[in-house]
Amino acid sequence: MDLALLGGNILTMDKRDSRTEAIGIERGKIVALGPNEVVSKMIGGDTKTVQLAGRTVIPGLIDPHNHFSLTTFQPVSVDCSVPPFNGIQEIVDAIAAAAKGTPKGRWIWGWGLRSAQVREGRRITRDELDEAAPDNPVCIEDGSVHACYVNSAAMELAGVDRNTPDPAHGVILRDRAGEPDGGMWEEAMNPFYNLSMRAHLDLYGDGSADLVRQNAERYLACGITGVGDALVTPDAAEIYRTANDQGKIPILMHQMLGGNGFFAAPKETSRGERGDGQISDRLRGGTMKIFMDPVFPSPALIRTHPHGDVEHFGERYYTQDEVNSLVLDAHKRDLQVAIHCLGTWSIEQALNAFEAAQKAHHRPEPRFRIEHYSLPTLDQIRRTASMGVVATVQPPFIFSGAVAAKTRADDLGGGTMVFPFKTMIDEGVTVAASSDFPCAPLEPLTGIYAAVTRTTRQGEGPIVPEEALTPSEVLRMYTANAAYAMSREHEVGSLESGKRADMVVLSHDPTAVDPTYIRDILIEQTYVDGVLAHER
Repeated sequence: MDLALLGGNILTMDKRDSRTEAIGIERGKIVALGPNEVVSKMIGGDTKTVQLAGRTVIPGLIDPHNHFSLTTFQPVSVDCSVPPFNGIQEIVDAIAAAAKGTPKGRWIWGWGLRSAQVREGRRITRDELDEAAPDNPVCIEDGSVHACYVNSAAMELAGVDRNTPDPAHGVILRDRAGEPDGGMWEEAMNPFYNLSMRAHLDLYGDGSADLVRQNAERYLACGITGVGDALVTPDAAEIYRTANDQGKIPILMHQMLGGNGFFAAPKETSRGERGDGQISDRLRGGTMKIFMDPVFPSPALIRTHPHGDVEHFGERYYTQDEVNSLVLDAHKRDLQVAIHCLGTWSIEQALNAFEAAQKAHHRPEPRFRIEHYSLPTLDQIRRTASMGVVATVQPPFIFSGAVAAKTRADDLGGGTMVFPFKTMIDEGVTVAASSDFPCAPLEPLTGIYAAVTRTTRQGEGPIVPEEALTPSEVLRMYTANAAYAMSREHEVGSLESGKRADMVVLSHDPTAVDPTYIRDILIEQTYVDGVLAHER
């Protein structure tokens, strides 16, 4: 054996939830699991041993829905998060400081700004960004990733002015005089996202691979060894291929391919033009991502009134016929289809499209996915289970926004549920957990804490306590079920003989501590293919 970890509390997350004391690894694969005395007999002269001293080992955590490529350039961008900033002027000052050190005409990219959290309680404006950076195009990504804020130089490059109509499924926000005020919702973001991403790619070239590696190290520090990038545009795919060619992707990476723009329809993907499967051992594709509804101004929802009338409202990206066609096109090409659905109406449309695709072109295991699945009904949950659709949910959303979600669910009526994780599991849905980072905290331990305690960042809760899970249930969502969502369950997701030795050493057992302390557990070590990739 190359490596042996002894004297620990090893949670295998196999189908029996087995526990053991020791694990042996050879050539990146698990070759032994069992009591110390059994594994110790296999130790050779060249075997490296790690004495766990009672610490807990779990499978490498998997985040099957986040925006890795979107965050790759964060180290060379401006953090506009609230906190650490409190007001708009502080953010303007940060952009101005960046502009002083940036050549004229070069893009300045900011991220993390949430207008509702700033002291002023309003959006930053084009005029304020013009003052901060008059000679540079500026694009600040909203913390939701469904809006951005730009200045005049950026709008000129994008060809946006007062005469530009709102794009389909997007809004150009305007002042009282009808002039664009710098705020761009949903598909109105696309030209700014594309231009700024392209500019960064051109600027950093092959050096973008180092930024991918640096970004991956942030994930490894959280115990994450596998990632599903939930929206890979052609430019983002270029970043990954550059990093892959240089051997600088240190984690398993699964690409969910979208269109030519963050919210653009992935038509070329459905036709098989970018339906890449296995590119390398670390980098894979084969999934098409569709947005069904927006954040702004409203997801696609169904409200049931007290007298029984049903109202459909909010924005839809596609009619039922349109999404049926798009899903079937991809389905016939053996692509996995994942659909972003926040609201009850969008969930209904996604399930209808999956059902129609299977009826028209049956596949043994299409492994359809619904992303977010925030506000379903019990009937929808049961239908999801019966169809074998995977629900990829975000426990950190409880931590960052459960109160607002509960208020919305109550307003909708009709049995609308909010983050009903326990009901979903009890009804037989395969539920995978993820972060949707940077929209919510990246750390899986925060997600586990939130799903167990149903408590927000501000200490509000428990929110719908009957939907609380056990730590073991949430761990499975971040390991075995997450691997299943990305079709890699035969390789990772549990610690079993023959699987890859992706492992995390924790300071404490999350299934044994007081749930309020789960967030305080330390990631001591992270291993990828049996090699130490991070150590605290």
